[in-house]
Amino acid sequence: MLAGPAALAAAAALGACAHLRTGGSGAPACRPVGDGRLAADASTAAMRGDFVLTMVATAGPDSGRSVAGRLSLVPQDSALQDVERATQSLRGTATIGLETVGAVRVGDLAAPAPDAPGAAVYEQRAADGTPTVLLRLGNESNARGPQPIDAAHTTLYIRRITADGFAGGWSSRAGSTYPPRFAEGFFCADRAHLQ
Repeated sequence: MLAGPAALAAAAALGACAHLRTGGSGAPACRPVGDGRLAADASTAAMRGDFVLTMVATAGPDSGRSVAGRLSLVPQDSALQDVERATQSLRGTATIGLETVGAVRVGDLAAPAPDAPGAAVYEQRAADGTPTVLLRLGNESNARGPQPIDAAHTTLYIRRITADGFAGGWSSRAGSTYPPRFAEGFFCADRAHLQ
């Protein structure tokens, strides 16, 4: 758990901070990376592999809390990559306690089925080549076919991709519930190096 909302506000005020590794221990420390756009040459191919996923809540009922888990991404089957107005380039599975940070679990995060994976990466490219990349968690969010406009979701918005991992912001909504349930924050996915 983080020190509290004041610590989060101070970290956010630093603006566009990179996620950093703590000295000595090799353990990742997750920091906000800002809301900037990805570079035009950013590629989801660098997101393949196994990662330690850390999510930090900055809004919602569990603001100030963090949780870590595992994320594994592989290339999506070529016949399933085209989805409405986007490309689903990667699919995979995750193991993480979303509820710890107030995020909603939309189905099975460990579902391996290519047509409804537990995690999926979606990419769109603007006319100038700039990519927008997001990752949805939960096989119900990633199932083929139309989704209701007010469907529950937990979505990671990728703002930085490097050889060591990727980072950005996240949001989660429980759908058309009353009272509304919403949470958001930032995340880091650090490549898991085998010991």
